Amino acid sequence: MSIRTILTYSILPALLLTFAPEKASSQEEIFSLGMQLGSGSRAIAMGGAFSSIGGDYTASFWNPAALRGIGRVEVYGSLSHLTRQNDFGLLANQASFDPFGRQNEENFTKFNDIGLAYPLPTVRGSLVFAFGFQRVKSYDSNLDFRTFNNTSDDQVNQAWREIEHGSLNLWSLAGAVDVSPNVSVGLGLNFWAGGTDFESTFFESDRDDLWTFDTFTVEDNVNSDITGFNAKVGGLFRVSPMLHLGATIASPIILNVDENFFTDTELLGDDGVVDGDESFFDEGVTEYEIQSPWAFSGGASLHLLNFVFSGDVEYNDWSQIEYNSDPPFTDENGNPVTENEANRTIRNTYRATTRVRLGGEFTLPLTGLSFRAGYFLDPSVFQDADSDEDKQFLSAGLGFLVDKQVRLDLAYVHGFWKRFNNGLSQTNDIGDYVEDIKVNKVFVSFAFRF
Repeated sequence: MSIRTILTYSILPALLLTFAPEKASSQEEIFSLGMQLGSGSRAIAMGGAFSSIGGDYTASFWNPAALRGIGRVEVYGSLSHLTRQNDFGLLANQASFDPFGRQNEENFTKFNDIGLAYPLPTVRGSLVFAFGFQRVKSYDSNLDFRTFNNTSDDQVNQAWREIEHGSLNLWSLAGAVDVSPNVSVGLGLNFWAGGTDFESTFFESDRDDLWTFDTFTVEDNVNSDITGFNAKVGGLFRVSPMLHLGATIASPIILNVDENFFTDTELLGDDGVVDGDESFFDEGVTEYEIQSPWAFSGGASLHLLNFVFSGDVEYNDWSQIEYNSDPPFTDENGNPVTENEANRTIRNTYRATTRVRLGGEFTLPLTGLSFRAGYFLDPSVFQDADSDEDKQFLSAGLGFLVDKQVRLDLAYVHGFWKRFNNGLSQTNDIGDYVEDIKVNKVFVSFAFRF
């Protein structure tokens, strides 16, 4: 491929912030990218099957009604460490490529939660309020692929690298009250705030000095600032001391997204001089509003002596994602895409999913030591997705009382899924490829009650 062809296929789309049809869903992927494990080491170790259990500050995320029963003021905090491994693989027969770098690993350490649960004295029943910060969804990701493009009109080294930092977080104010001896209700008001910082680099070098250029580099950066609001109502029904039922309804999250982007392109000739005609810098700002669908969840837990078994399901109809403003991209002909056109595409592309969470906990008698395990299935939101694209997570953890006031909880999560792609956006040389993603994440949390 000639340099002029490379520029045609890679630089101009970046400059105009346009997207080919397979990339037209980029903005709404804010709801599908990343991984949403939730909040709290105990809950995460149990696969997030926590809507009918609760009992600590993090119930304000899972089910506000499950805040009930907290008898003392609780201060809660947690940290996490993520290791993310991405294996790059070419799908079609692309024999002209000689990959020599396809696996990449990155590490991310972050502060996760801090909050306060405050019970008020009551004559009977329970009344508890909670306020705090929770890092609910991680957008941290990585990709690194290097190859020798051995086609007759190329004969160059090529490299592609992506890295993204970011998360979707919430500040929540929640409360729960017993409305009868066996029924509690709760309400959470959630202010969402977060963002992403995405960087990509496409690099090409004339390894065998066959052409008049030495290196060609395209650097792209997109920085997103996200804010939004929604509410969640929940109920908790204690059928008996052994069986508890929980349910929640969450309103759509209406997100306002501000994006700043830039593209920096440099073509360096064999003489070591930058080609000013083919090297340039461009930047811009876009804004849009988009909302998630309503979310419905329900769960049950069985309490048998020192054992707890729990299960949750969560239903989301992702085809009801909607832009509330014109989206910030154009079609393949360079024409602006309208709000109605984008929403119609979403309805034809996305599907409803049911997240499944299973968990268990065993508390060793007379020790205050608890052992936990769980499973979480997060299906892909796309209609044509392969089952391998469903995110699956296995979890384990333990908790123990340091003393009568301090509890320490640990959780470990192993996740795996694949992501299929229709080529790289900066070059049409690379055909269909797959990312084989594996994650390992450790959570450490503490709760201080007084």
